[in-house]
Amino acid sequence: MRCWIFINLAVLAVKGGFATLSKVPQKMWWIFPTLGIIEILTVSTFYAAVNAIPQPAVTGFLGNLFPLFTTIMGIAFLKERFSLIETAGIFVVFAGALLTSFSGNLALKDFFIPGVSLVILNCLGAAIATVIVRAKVNNLTPEILSFNRTFWLILFFSAWVIHTGIPFTFTKTAITNSVIAGILDPVLAMLLAYKAYQYIEASRGTIIQSSKGIIIIPIAYLFFGTLPLPHQVAGGVIAMIGVAIIGFGQHAANNRSGKLAPK
Repeated sequence: MRCWIFINLAVLAVKGGFATLSKVPQKMWWIFPTLGIIEILTVSTFYAAVNAIPQPAVTGFLGNLFPLFTTIMGIAFLKERFSLIETAGIFVVFAGALLTSFSGNLALKDFFIPGVSLVILNCLGAAIATVIVRAKVNNLTPEILSFNRTFWLILFFSAWVIHTGIPFTFTKTAITNSVIAGILDPVLAMLLAYKAYQYIEASRGTIIQSSKGIIIIPIAYLFFGTLPLPHQVAGGVIAMIGVAIIGFGQHAANNRSGKLAPK
Protein backbone atom coordinates (compact mmCIF):
# COMPACT_ATOMS: atom_id res chain seq x y z
CA MET A 1 0.00 0.00 0.00
CA ARG A 2 2.91 2.36 0.53
CA CYS A 3 3.65 1.85 -3.14
CA TRP A 4 0.12 3.11 -3.91
CA ILE A 5 0.59 6.37 -2.02
CA PHE A 6 3.88 7.15 -3.77
CA ILE A 7 2.37 6.48 -7.19
CA ASN A 8 -0.63 8.68 -6.42
CA LEU A 9 1.62 11.45 -5.10
CA ALA A 10 3.66 11.35 -8.29
CA VAL A 11 0.56 11.50 -10.48
CA LEU A 12 -0.90 14.31 -8.37
CA ALA A 13 2.32 16.35 -8.63
CA VAL A 14 2.69 15.85 -12.39
CA LYS A 15 -0.94 16.84 -13.05
CA GLY A 16 -0.77 19.93 -10.80
CA GLY A 17 -3.21 18.44 -8.36
CA PHE A 18 -1.81 20.17 -5.28
CA ALA A 19 -2.60 23.59 -6.73
CA THR A 20 -6.11 22.42 -7.58
CA LEU A 21 -6.54 20.90 -4.13
CA SER A 22 -5.68 24.20 -2.45
CA LYS A 23 -8.53 25.85 -4.35
CA VAL A 24 -11.19 23.40 -3.18
CA PRO A 25 -13.76 25.33 -1.05
CA GLN A 26 -13.95 24.31 2.59
CA LYS A 27 -17.64 23.49 2.17
CA MET A 28 -16.62 20.63 -0.11
CA TRP A 29 -14.03 19.04 2.17
CA TRP A 30 -16.66 16.75 3.66
CA ILE A 31 -16.46 14.70 0.50
CA PHE A 32 -12.92 13.48 1.25
CA PRO A 33 -13.54 11.60 4.53
CA THR A 34 -16.97 10.50 3.27
CA LEU A 35 -15.50 8.88 0.19
CA GLY A 36 -12.66 7.53 2.34
CA ILE A 37 -15.06 5.71 4.66
CA ILE A 38 -16.97 4.29 1.70
CA GLU A 39 -13.73 3.11 0.06
CA ILE A 40 -12.64 1.40 3.28
CA LEU A 41 -15.99 -0.42 3.31
CA THR A 42 -15.81 -1.45 -0.34
CA VAL A 43 -12.18 -2.60 -0.27
CA SER A 44 -12.66 -4.53 3.00
CA THR A 45 -15.79 -6.30 1.79
CA PHE A 46 -14.17 -7.01 -1.59
CA TYR A 47 -11.17 -8.83 -0.11
CA ALA A 48 -13.40 -10.58 2.41
CA ALA A 49 -15.60 -11.76 -0.50
CA VAL A 50 -12.55 -12.93 -2.45
CA ASN A 51 -11.56 -15.06 0.55
CA ALA A 52 -15.10 -16.39 1.01
CA ILE A 53 -15.80 -17.18 -2.67
CA PRO A 54 -13.34 -19.72 -4.14
CA GLN A 55 -13.86 -18.65 -7.76
CA PRO A 56 -12.54 -15.12 -8.49
CA ALA A 57 -14.67 -14.91 -11.65
CA VAL A 58 -17.83 -15.41 -9.58
CA THR A 59 -16.94 -12.38 -7.49
CA GLY A 60 -16.49 -10.45 -10.72
CA PHE A 61 -19.84 -11.63 -12.10
CA LEU A 62 -21.67 -10.72 -8.89
CA GLY A 63 -20.07 -7.30 -9.20
CA ASN A 64 -22.68 -6.63 -11.90
CA LEU A 65 -24.99 -5.70 -9.03
CA PHE A 66 -22.92 -2.52 -8.92
CA PRO A 67 -24.40 -1.03 -12.14
CA LEU A 68 -27.85 -2.06 -10.95
CA PHE A 69 -27.43 -0.12 -7.71
CA THR A 70 -25.73 2.74 -9.56
CA THR A 71 -28.62 3.04 -12.01
CA ILE A 72 -31.22 3.13 -9.24
CA MET A 73 -29.25 5.71 -7.25
CA GLY A 74 -28.51 7.77 -10.36
CA ILE A 75 -32.24 7.96 -10.98
CA ALA A 76 -33.06 8.83 -7.38
CA PHE A 77 -30.30 11.35 -6.63
CA LEU A 78 -28.91 12.58 -9.96
CA LYS A 79 -32.24 12.78 -11.77
CA GLU A 80 -30.94 10.59 -14.57
CA ARG A 81 -33.60 9.39 -16.97
CA PHE A 82 -35.36 6.08 -16.54
CA SER A 83 -37.24 3.99 -19.10
CA LEU A 84 -39.06 0.68 -19.47
CA ILE A 85 -36.03 -0.73 -21.26
CA GLU A 86 -33.86 0.07 -18.26
CA THR A 87 -36.45 -1.53 -16.00
CA ALA A 88 -36.14 -4.72 -18.05
CA GLY A 89 -32.35 -4.47 -17.80
CA ILE A 90 -32.51 -4.21 -14.03
CA PHE A 91 -34.59 -7.40 -13.81
CA VAL A 92 -32.19 -9.20 -16.16
CA VAL A 93 -29.17 -8.13 -14.07
CA PHE A 94 -30.93 -9.31 -10.93
CA ALA A 95 -31.80 -12.66 -12.53
CA GLY A 96 -28.20 -13.15 -13.68
CA ALA A 97 -26.82 -12.30 -10.24
CA LEU A 98 -29.32 -14.70 -8.65
CA LEU A 99 -28.21 -17.53 -10.94
CA THR A 100 -24.53 -16.76 -10.37
CA SER A 101 -24.95 -16.81 -6.60
CA PHE A 102 -26.92 -20.09 -6.61
CA SER A 103 -25.06 -22.76 -4.65
CA GLY A 104 -26.81 -25.71 -6.28
CA ASN A 105 -28.72 -26.46 -3.10
CA LEU A 106 -32.44 -25.56 -3.09
CA ALA A 107 -32.58 -25.42 0.72
CA LEU A 108 -33.28 -21.82 1.72
CA LYS A 109 -30.41 -21.56 4.19
CA ASP A 110 -27.91 -22.92 1.66
CA PHE A 111 -29.40 -21.39 -1.52
CA PHE A 112 -26.65 -18.76 -1.93
CA ILE A 113 -22.93 -19.42 -2.03
CA PRO A 114 -20.95 -18.05 0.96
CA GLY A 115 -19.84 -14.46 0.57
CA VAL A 116 -22.79 -13.12 -1.46
CA SER A 117 -23.76 -10.65 1.26
CA LEU A 118 -20.22 -9.25 1.22
CA VAL A 119 -20.42 -8.65 -2.54
CA ILE A 120 -23.77 -6.90 -2.09
CA LEU A 121 -22.27 -4.58 0.53
CA ASN A 122 -19.29 -3.97 -1.75
CA CYS A 123 -21.49 -3.08 -4.73
CA LEU A 124 -23.76 -0.89 -2.64
CA GLY A 125 -20.80 1.07 -1.27
CA ALA A 126 -19.26 1.42 -4.72
CA ALA A 127 -22.56 2.68 -6.12
CA ILE A 128 -22.86 5.32 -3.38
CA ALA A 129 -19.30 6.48 -4.07
CA THR A 130 -20.01 6.61 -7.81
CA VAL A 131 -23.07 8.79 -7.36
CA ILE A 132 -21.19 11.18 -5.06
CA VAL A 133 -18.30 11.40 -7.52
CA ARG A 134 -20.66 11.82 -10.46
CA ALA A 135 -22.27 14.79 -8.70
CA LYS A 136 -18.98 16.44 -7.67
CA VAL A 137 -16.40 15.29 -10.23
CA ASN A 138 -16.56 18.56 -12.18
CA ASN A 139 -15.09 20.31 -9.14
CA LEU A 140 -12.61 17.61 -8.10
CA THR A 141 -10.08 16.16 -10.51
CA PRO A 142 -9.69 12.39 -10.91
CA GLU A 143 -6.12 12.67 -9.58
CA ILE A 144 -7.38 14.20 -6.32
CA LEU A 145 -10.10 11.59 -5.93
CA SER A 146 -7.67 8.75 -6.58
CA PHE A 147 -5.16 10.15 -4.08
CA ASN A 148 -7.91 10.61 -1.48
CA ARG A 149 -8.90 6.96 -1.89
CA THR A 150 -5.35 5.75 -1.39
CA PHE A 151 -4.74 8.09 1.56
CA TRP A 152 -7.68 6.80 3.60
CA LEU A 153 -7.03 3.18 2.71
CA ILE A 154 -3.39 3.28 3.81
CA LEU A 155 -4.39 5.16 6.98
CA PHE A 156 -7.03 2.60 7.92
CA PHE A 157 -5.10 -0.55 7.06
CA SER A 158 -1.91 0.71 8.72
CA ALA A 159 -3.90 1.28 11.91
CA TRP A 160 -5.49 -2.14 11.49
CA VAL A 161 -2.14 -3.89 11.10
CA ILE A 162 -0.75 -2.10 14.18
CA HIS A 163 -3.86 -2.94 16.19
CA THR A 164 -3.88 -6.64 15.26
CA GLY A 165 -0.11 -7.04 15.46
CA ILE A 166 0.11 -8.73 12.06
CA PRO A 167 3.83 -9.15 11.27
CA PHE A 168 5.27 -7.62 8.11
CA THR A 169 6.88 -10.09 5.75
CA PHE A 170 8.81 -8.80 2.75
CA THR A 171 9.62 -11.26 0.01
CA LYS A 172 10.63 -10.65 -3.58
CA THR A 173 7.30 -11.98 -4.80
CA ALA A 174 5.34 -9.84 -2.35
CA ILE A 175 7.19 -6.68 -3.36
CA THR A 176 6.73 -7.44 -7.08
CA ASN A 177 3.02 -8.09 -6.65
CA SER A 178 2.62 -4.93 -4.57
CA VAL A 179 4.24 -2.81 -7.27
CA ILE A 180 2.04 -4.36 -9.97
CA ALA A 181 -1.09 -3.89 -7.85
CA GLY A 182 -0.05 -0.34 -7.02
CA ILE A 183 0.15 0.54 -10.71
CA LEU A 184 -3.01 -1.28 -11.78
CA ASP A 185 -5.27 -0.19 -8.93
CA PRO A 186 -4.80 3.54 -8.23
CA VAL A 187 -3.31 4.56 -11.56
CA LEU A 188 -5.05 2.54 -14.25
CA ALA A 189 -8.26 1.32 -12.60
CA MET A 190 -9.47 4.05 -10.25
CA LEU A 191 -7.89 7.02 -12.01
CA LEU A 192 -9.43 6.07 -15.35
CA ALA A 193 -12.77 5.24 -13.72
CA TYR A 194 -12.92 8.68 -12.09
CA LYS A 195 -11.87 10.23 -15.39
CA ALA A 196 -14.70 8.45 -17.18
CA TYR A 197 -17.28 10.03 -14.86
CA GLN A 198 -16.41 13.42 -16.34
CA TYR A 199 -17.80 12.36 -19.70
CA ILE A 200 -20.56 9.81 -19.21
CA GLU A 201 -23.53 9.30 -16.93
CA ALA A 202 -23.03 7.17 -13.84
CA SER A 203 -25.42 4.46 -14.97
CA ARG A 204 -23.84 4.22 -18.44
CA GLY A 205 -20.29 4.39 -17.15
CA THR A 206 -20.59 0.97 -15.54
CA ILE A 207 -21.45 -0.95 -18.71
CA ILE A 208 -17.92 -1.75 -19.81
CA GLN A 209 -17.01 -2.67 -16.24
CA SER A 210 -19.61 -5.44 -16.33
CA SER A 211 -17.30 -7.49 -18.55
CA LYS A 212 -14.73 -7.96 -15.78
CA GLY A 213 -16.15 -11.37 -14.82
CA ILE A 214 -15.40 -12.70 -18.29
CA ILE A 215 -11.95 -11.11 -18.27
CA ILE A 216 -11.17 -12.66 -14.88
CA ILE A 217 -11.89 -16.24 -16.06
CA PRO A 218 -8.69 -16.80 -18.11
CA ILE A 219 -6.56 -14.86 -15.61
CA ALA A 220 -7.91 -16.89 -12.67
CA TYR A 221 -7.36 -20.10 -14.57
CA LEU A 222 -3.79 -19.06 -15.39
CA PHE A 223 -2.93 -18.27 -11.77
CA PHE A 224 -5.14 -20.70 -9.82
CA GLY A 225 -6.19 -23.36 -12.32
CA THR A 226 -9.87 -22.91 -11.39
CA LEU A 227 -12.99 -22.26 -13.43
CA PRO A 228 -16.49 -21.22 -12.34
CA LEU A 229 -19.39 -23.65 -12.70
CA PRO A 230 -21.38 -23.52 -15.97
CA HIS A 231 -24.47 -22.02 -14.33
CA GLN A 232 -22.30 -19.31 -12.74
CA VAL A 233 -20.85 -18.37 -16.12
CA ALA A 234 -24.36 -18.35 -17.59
CA GLY A 235 -25.57 -16.10 -14.78
CA GLY A 236 -22.64 -13.76 -15.31
CA VAL A 237 -23.35 -13.49 -19.04
CA ILE A 238 -27.05 -12.85 -18.35
CA ALA A 239 -26.11 -10.07 -15.92
CA MET A 240 -23.80 -8.55 -18.54
CA ILE A 241 -26.67 -8.56 -21.03
CA GLY A 242 -28.82 -6.82 -18.42
CA VAL A 243 -26.21 -4.11 -17.95
CA ALA A 244 -26.05 -3.62 -21.73
CA ILE A 245 -29.85 -3.30 -21.82
CA ILE A 246 -29.69 -0.63 -19.13
CA GLY A 247 -27.12 1.28 -21.16
CA PHE A 248 -29.16 0.93 -24.35
CA GLY A 249 -32.26 2.20 -22.57
CA GLN A 250 -30.33 5.19 -21.24
CA HIS A 251 -28.95 5.98 -24.68
CA ALA A 252 -32.36 5.70 -26.33
CA ALA A 253 -33.94 7.98 -23.72
CA ASN A 254 -31.23 10.59 -24.23
CA ASN A 255 -31.64 10.47 -28.00
CA ARG A 256 -35.38 11.08 -27.67
CA SER A 257 -34.85 14.04 -25.35
CA GLY A 258 -31.91 15.43 -27.34
CA LYS A 259 -29.71 15.17 -24.27
CA LEU A 260 -26.06 14.25 -24.72
CA ALA A 261 -23.60 12.89 -22.19
CA PRO A 262 -21.74 15.67 -20.39
CA LYS A 263 -18.44 16.70 -21.91
